[in-house]
Amino acid sequence: MRPWAVWAIGASLVVAAWGVTQITPPENAAVTPFVVPAEVGGAAVARSFEITVTDPRRGDRAVAGGWAADGTWIVVDVDVEARVDEVAALLGHAVLVVDGVTYRASERPASIFGTPLAVGIPRSGSLAFELPADAARGTATLELALSDETRLDSVVHVPIDLDALPRQPEVALARTGWATP
Repeated sequence: MRPWAVWAIGASLVVAAWGVTQITPPENAAVTPFVVPAEVGGAAVARSFEITVTDPRRGDRAVAGGWAADGTWIVVDVDVEARVDEVAALLGHAVLVVDGVTYRASERPASIFGTPLAVGIPRSGSLAFELPADAARGTATLELALSDETRLDSVVHVPIDLDALPRQPEVALARTGWATP
C-alpha cells in the first residue's frame, strides 16, 4: 500500500473517531428528566400533572395566616392538578435556581408545597422561597415536579426575571384550597 494511502486512511479514522465522540450522548442521558418549558401565566402539561404559575412577587417579609418571617422572599402562586393518578400525587419538588444555586421551597409557612393533589380538580396556593438578599437578582428558573426523584420524569421549568419584580414590604401567601374557575 502506498504511504499516502496509509496516511489518508489514518486521518479519516481519526476524523471518524472524533465524530463518534461528538454524537455520543452524555453518561447521564439515560436518566435526565424531560423538561417542560412554561411561562408565567401559561399552563404547562407534564406527564402526571398540569400546573399554571402566576403572580411572582418579592418581599422583605412573608406572611401566611398567623405565621410571618423577615428576609428576602420570592413567592409565586400556582394552580396544580394531578392528571393520571392520585397515589403519591403531591407537589414534592419545587426549587428556584438562581445563578446555579438551588433554593428549595420553604416548609415553614403553610403552602401548597407537599399538598396532595386530585385528578381533574385543581388546587391553588403559593410557594415561598427564602433567598439571601444579594441572590435575588437576574433570571431564576422555577422547577416543579411531583417528586424530588425527577429522573426520567417531567419537570416544568418557568423562567422568572427577579429584577422585574417590584420589592414589596410584605408578601402574603395565598391559602391552599381548591381552585375556582
